[in-house]
Amino acid sequence: MLAAAFTGPQISLQRPVHRYVFVFDISQSMNVEDVPGQEEGVSRLEFAKQSVRDALAAFDCGTEVGLALFTGHRAFLLLKPVEVCANFSELKTLIGNVDWRMTWEARSEVAKGLFKSIELLRAMDDDSRLVFVSDGHESPPLNADVPPRFDGTAGEIGGVIVGVGGDELAPIPKFNEEGEQRGFWRARDVLHIDTFTADQRKRAGLPPVIGTEHMSMLREPYLEGLATTTGLGYLRLTGPEQLARRLKNAALGRPRTQDVDLRGALALAALLGLCASLLLTRRPR
Repeated sequence: MLAAAFTGPQISLQRPVHRYVFVFDISQSMNVEDVPGQEEGVSRLEFAKQSVRDALAAFDCGTEVGLALFTGHRAFLLLKPVEVCANFSELKTLIGNVDWRMTWEARSEVAKGLFKSIELLRAMDDDSRLVFVSDGHESPPLNADVPPRFDGTAGEIGGVIVGVGGDELAPIPKFNEEGEQRGFWRARDVLHIDTFTADQRKRAGLPPVIGTEHMSMLREPYLEGLATTTGLGYLRLTGPEQLARRLKNAALGRPRTQDVDLRGALALAALLGLCASLLLTRRPR
């Protein structure tokens, strides 16, 4: 067995292989520091990034991971999926460098961003699964009578919506052009109703509606509803182990024939055989 191990034997097996594109919400509400169980100073975005980086170590070799960013109403692809083991350091560095300053629009239309992410993966045509990380905070708010329409087919693209954030309203940090925090967003700084209704009220001479949209929390029921609409799963992020466990699920993989290295198994069998021979040949006193 030991001699056979040195020949580098391999066997072809069919096993589920996973390919993911992680889409990070980098809108300003993701800077809120309200993740349950985390110390002060850890924002939703930082917690999500660190959880994904730590989860990479638990993925099997052959798993492929790509990266995209969401803000405004669309997603932008940074990296197509690459193999985790061969690109581990580069992936960790790239994810670690994701920052809210990369945003290109001061809006957060989550539903449209999710639908655009699905379109993005559909155009890639490589069986990638979507991992959409967001707090679900729509800014400006949606008009409940005319929500964004999903033109795709539910379940056409598999994957998971990952929710991050706390259950209580928390203030959203406000930053200047240099990236320095200057307090928090105030009620009069943001729209509390959809743009169309706000314009109608302004033309009619009515006062602006003031609500709590300058505060933020995890909009979990909303994200769960989007998951149902698109055929995706939903997961509330609590840590890297839970995330890796969900993403290693065979149902999210694609069957593929791979060459499996048998050297480790043969070397272990040789060691066990040696130990067994020593135990069986011992003479009793």
